[in-house]
Parts: sequence; C-alpha cells; structure tokens
Amino acid sequence: MKTMEKAKVQQYRWKLESGRQDALRLLDRLASETWALDVDSPQDTGDQTVGSVAKESLFQQTSQRRRLVRMIEAALRRIREGTYGKCVACADNIPRKRLEALPWTDCCLRCQEIAERELESEPSPQAPRTDSPWKRAG
Repeated sequence: MKTMEKAKVQQYRWKLESGRQDALRLLDRLASETWALDVDSPQDTGDQTVGSVAKESLFQQTSQRRRLVRMIEAALRRIREGTYGKCVACADNIPRKRLEALPWTDCCLRCQEIAERELESEPSPQAPRTDSPWKRAG
C-alpha cells in the first residue's frame, strides 16, 4: 500500500467516528447501570456479594471502552496529521486487512507481537519477588 487514497482514509474516519459514538453511548449506559447498583437500602451478605461482582464487571467493561475510545481518538488524530496507516514503531505501512479489522491500530502486526512479548516478559506487580532479602518466618 503506497500512500493511502483520500477516499479510503475517509472510510476509515467514518468507521472510527461511528465506533467512537457507539463506545460513548455504551459508556453512558454503563454509568447508568453502575449508578443504579448503588442502593441505599440495607442488603444482606448475598446481595452485597452480587452487587460487588456486578460493579466489578461494569468497572471492567467501562475501562475497556474508555481504552477503546482513547485508541480511536488517537487514530483520528493520526488521520488529521496524515500519518494514519503507518506503524508508529517502525514507520512501515500497516496492511489494509489489519486496518479493516482494527481501524484504531497504530502498529503493524510484527511490532504489535514484539510489544506483547515484551509485556509478557515483564514481571507482574502482584507477583511475589524472589530476590527479596526478607523471608517469611515459619
């Protein structure tokens, strides 16, 4: 893919803007559902547990949608800057099939795989450290 044609860029822009609107509508709905879970009436332990699980699920969905909105807005910014369709890591063209599937992507598949391998190799902040000078007694 040489320089992307303006008509194709416009199609991606419409797809991205539509996806952003859908995600923002879902965020509004999730906010309403979260607000509806905040009940002032007394609850037994079972009700509290169900409410906590539901809130956690809504929080996770909200976080995922906010991340998607940020990625879409970044892609729209790249369109405005004329860099859409170029990998931000290696500057190669992102294959059209990848952009069709993930129009908000900012990396080619090769660079995305490298980034994911690097993330997988980083230790988790929750993982126990093996190099700690402190040892548990008993």
